[in-house]
Amino acid sequence: MAFYSELFSVGPLKLLLFSIVSYFIYVHLLKPALHYIYIVIHYHGFHYQPKSFLLGHLRQIWPNFPFSIDRKSLAASIIKQLCKTVGPDPSRSLSVLWISLFPLVCASGHEIVEEILHKKNLRKPRINNFVGLGDGLLISEPALWKVRRKLIEPFFTTRKMRDHVKNMYQEVKSFGKQLDEEVDKPVDLINHIQTSTLNVILKSSAGIPLDDLKEDKEKLVELIAIGERYGVQRMGNPFWHFDWIFNMSTFSKAYYKTIENMKEMAHTIFRKRKQLLQSLPSNQPENQDFLFLIEGKVDDQGLLDEMNTLIAAGHETIELALRWTLFNLGNHLDVQEKLYKEIVQFFPDDTPIDDMDKLKECVYLDQCVKETLRLNPPVWGFARQLEDDIMVKGQRLIKGSIVGIVVEATHHDPKVYPNTKKYDPDRWNPENASKIPKTAFIPFGYGPRMCIGYRYAIIELKIFTIQIIRKFSLRSIRPHGSIPQKAEITLKPVEPLEIIMKPRTTTKLVN
Repeated sequence: MAFYSELFSVGPLKLLLFSIVSYFIYVHLLKPALHYIYIVIHYHGFHYQPKSFLLGHLRQIWPNFPFSIDRKSLAASIIKQLCKTVGPDPSRSLSVLWISLFPLVCASGHEIVEEILHKKNLRKPRINNFVGLGDGLLISEPALWKVRRKLIEPFFTTRKMRDHVKNMYQEVKSFGKQLDEEVDKPVDLINHIQTSTLNVILKSSAGIPLDDLKEDKEKLVELIAIGERYGVQRMGNPFWHFDWIFNMSTFSKAYYKTIENMKEMAHTIFRKRKQLLQSLPSNQPENQDFLFLIEGKVDDQGLLDEMNTLIAAGHETIELALRWTLFNLGNHLDVQEKLYKEIVQFFPDDTPIDDMDKLKECVYLDQCVKETLRLNPPVWGFARQLEDDIMVKGQRLIKGSIVGIVVEATHHDPKVYPNTKKYDPDRWNPENASKIPKTAFIPFGYGPRMCIGYRYAIIELKIFTIQIIRKFSLRSIRPHGSIPQKAEITLKPVEPLEIIMKPRTTTKLVN
């Protein structure tokens, strides 16, 4: 009896409790804290620009931190500081941007891209969650991402792309007629392009007719833009990375309200789709849209997240790439004329632009599009949270570190692209393109988490370009290289990309 009495005495219970508490403190507090201190000390041995001890480079990005700052100024400062921090110079291709006491390893160059974006590094940083897309494919955790990607892949097969191309061309015909009202005056086609690309995505993903829900589509475009701006503001303030601090701010109310409005808009689309499906034979392949592929395999929240991700990631990147393509062609009339001759060879007059085989034969069009994506990538970077220590250029990057690949710096590597600021589609002719490393051109990322819809985006970009160039000659208002950019979720021009369109007298075959 004495043995059992001693076993259950207060002493052993206290010891057990002490052990549990100690384990908790070590695992959840002390160990992460020690690892963080190790990371901070380690990355002070890397290249970085002069900084403040406590604020790091925050004052260079946000001069009056922590007080409010104009969103456009913040977005422009981010890309300016990134380009200042990292670059093609070997001494700067692996540098550190300090957000207060938190190191962000900034990297560029095709050798580093290969190491960072390979198959083992699938985890994206938590700050990606701030854009309000939930657990969509773009930002989800690796385990969920693998499951969802397999479900979504059939939407982007070659067979399915032929259906998408038909939707794209139907919208392009209407789009071309709208442009007739914009000739002979400076215009940035941003609103026209945003509406049209959203029409195509909603038709392909939810079966919404191209000319339906016009007011709701306009609201959705506006909500996406607001959500992106709010996401950038939250990312830019390190204190707002902690939910409990952010939730005490007045800004959080507007932030969460926008996310709720986006969800409600998505539900409007779901309700409209349900009505349409009642009158359509669902077993027909052309009626099997994006949501058809994943319904019943993910929950309602999953449907919402993937739908919002497809819309947000799809329509804006295509819009930016198309605006820059037109602007670049408007500044290089010789390139534009050469492209026009190729286009009317395969798609003269009002020939439908829905033949994927003919699209593949437009070689110079492909070169022009690739050069725009090199010079003006729609996405400014890709970030990963390392799941293992890795060695890059003789320097160790530590597990748990956040590493950002700066796309613009990678695309301006003079060792790969001589005269990097020049718009030169001939870089991509067969002879020259064979010399360009695959990881030196990453407008849609690289590795397993590369954008799943990159082929969709390229084809849509080409179809819109063909329709515009065969109908209009273009001249840009501002010279090439004169428009700075700003880093929001995407990489956007600070000034309008204005062009003047003049109708062509004929689109017949040019000899």
